[in-house]
Amino acid sequence: MRPLTTVLATAAITLTALAPIASASAGKVPEPKQDSFYAVPSNIASYANGAVISSRKITAMPYAFPVPTGAWQIKYRTNDAHGAPTATVTTLLVPVSKWKGAGQRPVLSYQTAEDGVGDQCAPSYGIRAGIIASKGSNAAAEFALMAGGLANGWAVTVPDYEGPDSEFLAGRLEGQAVLDGVRASTAFGQGGLTATSPVGLWGYSGGAFATSIADQLQATYAPELNVQAIALGGEVAEIRKTIDDFSGSALGGALAMGVNGPLRAYPEFNLGQYLSPAGLKKVLTASDDCISTAAGRYPGLSIAKIEAFPGAMELPVVANLLHSLSPLGIAGTPTAPVYDYHAVKDELAPIGPDRELMHRYCDAGATVDHVEHPVGEHISEVVTGAPGALAFFKQRFAGQAPTNDCATIPQP
Repeated sequence: MRPLTTVLATAAITLTALAPIASASAGKVPEPKQDSFYAVPSNIASYANGAVISSRKITAMPYAFPVPTGAWQIKYRTNDAHGAPTATVTTLLVPVSKWKGAGQRPVLSYQTAEDGVGDQCAPSYGIRAGIIASKGSNAAAEFALMAGGLANGWAVTVPDYEGPDSEFLAGRLEGQAVLDGVRASTAFGQGGLTATSPVGLWGYSGGAFATSIADQLQATYAPELNVQAIALGGEVAEIRKTIDDFSGSALGGALAMGVNGPLRAYPEFNLGQYLSPAGLKKVLTASDDCISTAAGRYPGLSIAKIEAFPGAMELPVVANLLHSLSPLGIAGTPTAPVYDYHAVKDELAPIGPDRELMHRYCDAGATVDHVEHPVGEHISEVVTGAPGALAFFKQRFAGQAPTNDCATIPQP
């Protein structure tokens, strides 16, 4: 869940050189809260899950130049953390060239690390407004991974899976929004996509969190989707253990931002009562931040510095809520083969919970290709692991049998 804006050195050089151009063009794009296109319609309950509500053609411009693809924002029906109807947006990118592979053009649902509780963190805004204007969205930094899918001729859909209120770590809300985003993209009809189009799901870090929940819900929530491949990188399988890794680190300020997600999505738990007055003030100050902004506000922040009393954030009511929002706390097994990659020394997304989740998948009959890299850490693994993930999708979309190494996955 660490910010990914430093991943691609070439992108950083380009952005530095062309920042004035990017700022000038991106400044014309209003933030979602100021853009009526994002508004949830009053008759939202009349739409089916994944139904297209409205759409508009856009220019995808994550850096300082337009991406040469067809690009649309699609608003669609999904459900909030309590199952009530709501709406969010996905960005659909379709190569301009005709699909030349066998069968239908595949669609890759790429979940960015949306990590943030402000609407400027949403990928739809980052892809359209650019990295300079979006003030911390990870979408531009991760666009190179999306481009890998486009280069293979696949359509790519990128959902704002935190919903209209930016409910970070809201568990089921995120997984449902991913699946409904695929439904909306395939129903939209551009690029030859249909309800039977081959589907891939991919995410890294916070994006893997949303992706794994989606793959666990898919069999019961969206069984009609033709999901053929799932890739999870730097999986955040257990929120509480990830919090422990962030606590006191250089990125500790992310804790103040992160608490806002469950606080906002589950007001009935009154999580504020477990925070000290000073801690609650920090949390509220970060209530519109992307993760990079929050980390800069409070470097080195620890759980001990914001909780009401020692161990307050470990009380059963808090621990059980956080577990219930985590992939390890949500039932379900992927219906498609999984490619799971992780740096052994990942300092922000511990590998133990990821191994535990993969063992659970395997025990339930899923096919898992689990790859561990002994060299590297959370950020380097974005680059190290991406070629394997792209190769996996290419093989699966070509109908090749997946690798299953469930028997060799190390114990947590």
